[in-house]
This record gives sequence, structure tokens and C-alpha cells, in this order.
Amino acid sequence: MFLTIQTLFDDPGIVSAIIRRVNQTRKDTIYWQQYLTFRRVTTRIFKDYIGSVTGVMAGSINSRFGEKPIRERRNIGSGYGEIAYLGDAYQMSIDRLSELQDLIDKFNQAKPADQNTALEEIVNFLADDYRQITLAAHKRMDIIVGALLMTGEATVYNKDAAITSGQTDNKLLEIALPFNFVKPTAGDIIVDGKNMFISYLREKLHSLAPDFGAYAKMIMTRTTFNKNVLGSSEFGEQYKMILGTNEMKLSTGLISSSLASEVFTGIGLPRIEIKEDYVKDQTGKNVQIYADNRITLLNSDEVGYMRHHTPYEATDPVSGRTYVPSEGQMLISNYRDKNGRYMEYTAEWIPQITNPDLITNFDLSEIASIQSA
Repeated sequence: MFLTIQTLFDDPGIVSAIIRRVNQTRKDTIYWQQYLTFRRVTTRIFKDYIGSVTGVMAGSINSRFGEKPIRERRNIGSGYGEIAYLGDAYQMSIDRLSELQDLIDKFNQAKPADQNTALEEIVNFLADDYRQITLAAHKRMDIIVGALLMTGEATVYNKDAAITSGQTDNKLLEIALPFNFVKPTAGDIIVDGKNMFISYLREKLHSLAPDFGAYAKMIMTRTTFNKNVLGSSEFGEQYKMILGTNEMKLSTGLISSSLASEVFTGIGLPRIEIKEDYVKDQTGKNVQIYADNRITLLNSDEVGYMRHHTPYEATDPVSGRTYVPSEGQMLISNYRDKNGRYMEYTAEWIPQITNPDLITNFDLSEIASIQSA
């Protein structure tokens, strides 16, 4: 077997081996996969049932020979989802291509018995390049899904870099979900000069339970946790916890999120999950995925699907290119032109939250402005 850079990237077997190596050794966390799983859709625009009823209505009691009433399966509403196009091309530097050529020369000069070892070096060398390719779309979805979960809205612009120059009229994607939004005021929280956020939360969730059920968890950022949960007067004054055989009052300076979560579940509130995740956007800036001053309550981690569609290139490939599939029908290719060599991916994905009307989101922005005043 004789390799060149071109034949290497055109060999689906070798490229697939590199992608498998990336998936096996990848330590990068893909945040959206905590909440969504891949599910294929056959059309780019698809019917989206917004919140099917999960509670079963009680059956009718009829007389022995009475006609049964005809019931229709109830849906809260419906709309349409549209697949988003994802893709980037990355130019490979001359220095990196020169290193790769050295490894290919080593492979070609090796004895047949030693070529597997030489090929392993090539796979290891290219693994980081393909890691960038395979992760890019996931990281974009991390930002979108995080925004949806914490605010019920997400916006994507045509070019991220344009935002820094004030060009915000080139929106490609806008999603708004019909969450159950709750926006408490200062009067709801402050009682006799004390911050009673925990009592407010208990009472509010109790009133929501008949319509929305019992929530299993609530997600928030560390800043929101410190400001609203630990900042509540009730922590230092009322709640106690048993640690081993010792009973102690909770001090806001000592309490951790895990201890606070135990306290919450002990008094009938959902457990707390703190989010401190960041993704670097195309401008090189670290973006906080989950918004501050928001608390989102979920019945479970499984809130929907990452819908994926077969990319157009799969049915009408560019002449001379070899495409290698990855998860979610992502296609990866490599090509050469007069300016250099490029690695490229293309994917067609969109997140779909299946029951957004059953998710409750607390918007604490008004309280935050009072606390910071």
C-alpha cells in the first residue's frame, strides 16, 4: 500500500478509523446530550407538536347500555420546526501538512509488517484535527440548547463575528418556546425586610403541581445559586441538617450546592443542579452557556431530540470529494484548491423540545436588579 496526502484523505477506511479514535478518546463534554438524543427527520420542515398532554384524563362513567362519548387525543398546540444548516471549513497549515508528509513517507518506507504501526502514528497525529471538525457542530448546539433551556429563546446570526461590529440584522435562526414563565417581584420575595425566596419557591411549586406535576430538578448557574438560594435569609435562620450524628445549622459561607440540594429535597423541593459550562465562540470569546438570574425546572433530563436530516451533499456530492459520515448524519470531507488544503464538515440539525409547555422557568431579573442596587 502506497499513501499520498490525497489518497490518505480519500480513503474512507482510514478516515473512519481516525473518527473512531476521536470518539473513543474524546474528553470534551457535549452538554446538549444530557438533555437530547439524536432522532432522524425525513424533511427539513417538519411538524412539531408543542406539548402533548402527559396526564391521562379520567374515563367516563356510563350507564350499562349508554353510548360511550367519543374523545379525541388532546394536544396543546402544534407548529413547525425547520432544520438548521451547519458547516465550516478549516485550512490546514503548511507546517502541519509537512509533518503529516513525514509520517506518510515513514509509512511508505516501512516494511509491510511495520506499516500498521506507522499508520497508527498517522491516525494519532490527525485525531486532533478531526476532533475540531467533529466537535464544532456539537458546540454550536451546546450554545443553542443552553439558551433554550434557560430563557426559552435562542438566536443565531449568519456570522458570529458580525455581532462584535454591531451588525445584528442578519439573523439566521430564531426559536421561542412556550415555557411556563414566572417572574417574581420584590413583594413576592421580601417579607418584613427578609429574603424569603425559598418559602416563595415552595408555595409557587405547590400551586403549580396540579397543572405541571412534580419537578425532579432545577438547573441554575453558580451566580444564581449564590445570590438567590444562599442569599435567602431562611438558610441561616431556619434550616438545619443532620451530618452524621451532629446537627448543625447551615451557614451560607459553608453550604455547598450538594448540601443545599439535600435540604431542598428534604423539604419537598426539586434537587439543585449547578451549571458552570462555557464554549468558545468564533470570535474566540468564552460564552457562558446557561444564563444567570434564571431557574429552569425539569421533570427529567430527557426533554427532547436533536433532529437531524440527510445533508444535500450526501445525495449530490461535489465531484472529486470523498465524504465520511459521523454521528447525526454529519459529513466530513477534505479537499485541495490553489490556496491550500481544507477539512470541512456539514450537518443539518435542530433541537426539538417535545413538551416545552410543561417546563417552568423563573425569571429573577427584577429581583437581581433590586439585590444589586
